[in-house]
Amino acid sequence: MNATLLQQHLHSATGTTVSTQTVRNRIHDVGMYARRPMVCVRLISRHRRNHREWATEHMNWRRNEWSNVLFSDESRFSVHPDNRRIFIWRDRGSRNNPAFVHESARFGGGGVLVYGGISIDGRTDLYIIRGGPLTALPYMDQILIPIVVPYAAAIGYDFILMDDNCGPHRANLVEDFLFEEGIVRMEWPACSPDMNPIEHVWDALGRRVAGRQPPPQTLQELERVLLEEWDRIPQLLINSLIDSMPQRCSTLLAVRGNHTLY
Repeated sequence: MNATLLQQHLHSATGTTVSTQTVRNRIHDVGMYARRPMVCVRLISRHRRNHREWATEHMNWRRNEWSNVLFSDESRFSVHPDNRRIFIWRDRGSRNNPAFVHESARFGGGGVLVYGGISIDGRTDLYIIRGGPLTALPYMDQILIPIVVPYAAAIGYDFILMDDNCGPHRANLVEDFLFEEGIVRMEWPACSPDMNPIEHVWDALGRRVAGRQPPPQTLQELERVLLEEWDRIPQLLINSLIDSMPQRCSTLLAVRGNHTLY
């Protein structure tokens, strides 16, 4: 609700007329400011219940148990991301000054879809997914067989694969393959990206790519930079994110399966 609506409600309820700036000033006096809302996936009661059950099951896991888990995911990066959170300081009347203009390409200038996995003291290579949207067969042939299976062998018998509930991951073809390989998959609650530490790694990777000077201007440059920056992400950061899993579980229970700040 903005200051104008509050002004209207005040006048309707009390007959008092004040300026919108006065409304803003009084709101600021009590420490409240206009901020963008946090954008989250929509949760229903079933999601919250499943979140609580999952958190209860995993909150007492120790580090040696989490160290068996490969947290994996896909993410898309654009050549020219539409970053609406860019702010600048400028004088009045200088809006069109080229020094203060942030240019962007329509549709982001194209994007790159990548796959990666992280674990305590390790990570997979970053894999560039080509050939259109990822489906079950390419997921098995291009990711599970050459990347996940060797990684599972390196970790050992207690290896656990964490991937989310998207269609290609849950296809019968994939389920049968993992069963035949003896790879255990972690049951993952739907609509819970805040529980997956790799989401923070994607954010860190995006920031590192955006901070390159000069930034990548073509898909080929973007692919090269993504591969370079993926390898440069400190393993200490990855370890600390996975080490936060018990606290994430506790927080999820504290908010009764609702959204967390992770």
